[in-house]
Amino acid sequence: MALTRAEMMERLLESYAGSYDIEREVSEPDRPELVARAHFHVYESQYMISKKAVMYATNSDEYVWFFSVERLSAELCDSCIKYAWEHGLLLADHESGQQMVTRIAAIFLCDSMEEGAKTCVEKCRYYKSFQFSLKGWCECQAVAADLGKESAVSNRFGRETAEHLKNLMHPRAKRRGLGGRLMSALTGRK
Repeated sequence: MALTRAEMMERLLESYAGSYDIEREVSEPDRPELVARAHFHVYESQYMISKKAVMYATNSDEYVWFFSVERLSAELCDSCIKYAWEHGLLLADHESGQQMVTRIAAIFLCDSMEEGAKTCVEKCRYYKSFQFSLKGWCECQAVAADLGKESAVSNRFGRETAEHLKNLMHPRAKRRGLGGRLMSALTGRK
């Protein structure tokens, strides 16, 4: 059973809602395919004896742009990835000296995908280091889910996100306990 884009987007946003601040009402006149944005922030520090004597402190951010289109073309894919990268760089704060990594992700949900769009996603190589990574770096994840073929492709930074999308498209029965063994017996899977 194939999911519609709206159902899959709802599943995806629900899976991100536990850790990310999600903005669903996004109105960008030049980007009608943009459905939602999400932001995740982590602050980590180590101190000695009291919190006033901080040994180090780091920030890590992840900004995610969710796009939904009927057919993903190479031109649209490229322009949306550039849009996410440029806006993500504006949000990154690498001048403070505490920023470690900023991950910028463009996630596409589409009913069908051109071969050129698949290549565009796989070849996405946006990466920037600040003072030879001493003040942090930015990397861009590009992930596209083709709901018609029930598959997902990504660049090298987005492999985990692509696996997450595949798991959302094909939820597996739990294999622990009686319910999992019963489900395995009924479906013939081990």
